[in-house]
Amino acid sequence: MSATERPYSELEYTSGYYHELGPAHLAFCALVAGIDRPAPARPIYLELGMGQGVSLAAHAAASDGEFWGVDLNPAHVANARALAEAVSTPLTLVEGAFADFAARDDLPLFDVITLHGVWSWVSDASRRSIVEILRDRLAPGGVVYLSYNCQPGWASRGPIRHLMKLGHGASAPGDPEVRVQSALAFAEEVAAADGRFFAENRPAASHLASLRKTTPQYLGHEYLNADWHIPWFSDVAEAMAEADLTFAVSARLLDRVNVLQLPPAGVALMDREKDPVLRESIRDFLVNQQFRPDVFARPAPRLSDAERTARFEAQAFVLVCGLDEIDFQLTGAQGEMVLPEATYRPIALALAADGFVAKTGAAVMAAPGVSPLRRTDVIAALINLVGMGVVRPAQAVPPGARARCEAYNRLVLDRALTGPHLMHLASPVTGGGVLTPRSAQLFLRAWIDGDRATEAIARSVWAVFRTTGERAVRKGETLMSEDDNLAALGDMARRFLDQTVPLFRALAIV
Repeated sequence: MSATERPYSELEYTSGYYHELGPAHLAFCALVAGIDRPAPARPIYLELGMGQGVSLAAHAAASDGEFWGVDLNPAHVANARALAEAVSTPLTLVEGAFADFAARDDLPLFDVITLHGVWSWVSDASRRSIVEILRDRLAPGGVVYLSYNCQPGWASRGPIRHLMKLGHGASAPGDPEVRVQSALAFAEEVAAADGRFFAENRPAASHLASLRKTTPQYLGHEYLNADWHIPWFSDVAEAMAEADLTFAVSARLLDRVNVLQLPPAGVALMDREKDPVLRESIRDFLVNQQFRPDVFARPAPRLSDAERTARFEAQAFVLVCGLDEIDFQLTGAQGEMVLPEATYRPIALALAADGFVAKTGAAVMAAPGVSPLRRTDVIAALINLVGMGVVRPAQAVPPGARARCEAYNRLVLDRALTGPHLMHLASPVTGGGVLTPRSAQLFLRAWIDGDRATEAIARSVWAVFRTTGERAVRKGETLMSEDDNLAALGDMARRFLDQTVPLFRALAIV
C-alpha cells in the first residue's frame, strides 16, 4: 500500500471485538477441520489491519503469547497503543503499509495471522504484499484467518457503493459525517426516482434502506475506500495457494450445518463434489454468500477419527451465558431449525454443573443424561454450541492473564459510564472476550465496588441512570418513576447475583 493508496481515513473506524480472530478459537477451528496442529503454548500472533486494536488487546490480555498489530491509520495505532497501555498489556504495534512490513528482515515467524475485512478494502498491490507476508512469515503448521465481503451476495450491492462513491466525490468539502450522509442521500435519491434498477433488484433496494440504520464511520470505511474489491472464493483460494495455504474451515462454525444452510438438492450436490474449492463455491451460490470468515492453513497431517475424538475428549469447554439464555432454535439460510433437546439440554446442564466450571469433553460425555449419547453426537453438539456463541473452548489460565484481564475489564466498566462503550469483558479461561451487555457491566461495576446486596446494586445503577437520563424497560415499556425503576433494576440485580456472578467466577472475570 503506497502513500497514494491510503484507505478511507476521514472518520475513525468503529471499535468492535471479534472472537473469531482469537488464537483459542482458531486452534479449535483447526481441530474441527481435523488438522493435526497442537496449538503452541505461547503463539506469536499478528493482526494485519487491526483497526482500533480492541480484539488484539483483549486476546493479548486473556492469552499467553506475543501479539503484533499493523495498521496504516495513525489514529488507529495511537488508540490501540493507548488501550494497551491502559490495561498493562504488552503489544508490538506497527504503523505503516503492508509492503513496508513485508520488507522487514527482523520479523519472527507467526503462528497465527489474522485479517478482518481488510482483503476487500485494499489495492491489488497491497493484496500482493499480504500474500508475501503470509508466504514468508507464517510458521510451519500456522493458520490464517481471512474474512472478506464476497460474491455472489454482493452482486446487487456493488451499484449502491458506486452511487455512494459518486455522491461522496460530488459533495462539498467539510464535516466528514455530513459528507458520508450526503453520499447516502444521493444513492437514496436515485433509488426514489422509480428507476428500473431498484425495481428489478429488490435486494439492492432493501440493502440501501438498511444503511440508514448504520453509522457514518461504518459507511465511510465499508463503502468509500478508494480501493474496493469484492472477490469470489475461488479467487481468494488461488491467492492463498501462492502462500502455500489451503482452505480448512469457516470460522463461523454453524456454516458447517448443511441441513440448516442448504436445500436438500444442494446437500446432495455438495456430497458429490470432492474438490474443496468447488464445494465452497457451490455453497456460496446456494446461500447467496455475502461474507466469508475463512480459516486457511499450512499443509499439516490429518487426524484420524480416533485421534480427533481423543482431542475433543481432552479439550475443555465452558458456558459463557446462563442456561435460560440458550436458544435451542437456530436460524440459517434455510430458515429455522429446532435442536434436539434430548441431546443439547443434558450437555448444557453438564456444562452448568458445579458452578459453570470448565469441563473436558470427556467429563461432559460421562455426565448424567449425556453418557447414553453417542460420542459423535456429543462432539457435533459441542461444535454447534461453540458456533452458537454460548460455549467457548477453555484453557488453563496463563500466568499473568488474570491480572491483565482485570485491568482490561476495569477499563470496559469505566467506559460503561463514560463511553465509548465496549461490549465484551476479557476472560483468561476462554482466551478472549465474553459478550456482556452494558446493563450487566453496570451491575458488575457496582458489585466489584462493594455493593453485594440486591437493593444496593439497584440503587447504584439507578444513580447512573439519573445522571445519563436512562430508564429501565420492562416488557417493552419504559419505566418513568424512581420506584418502578428500582423495582425493575432490583429484579435484574437479583438475577445477576444468582446467575451471572457464578458464571463470571467460572470465567475468572471475578
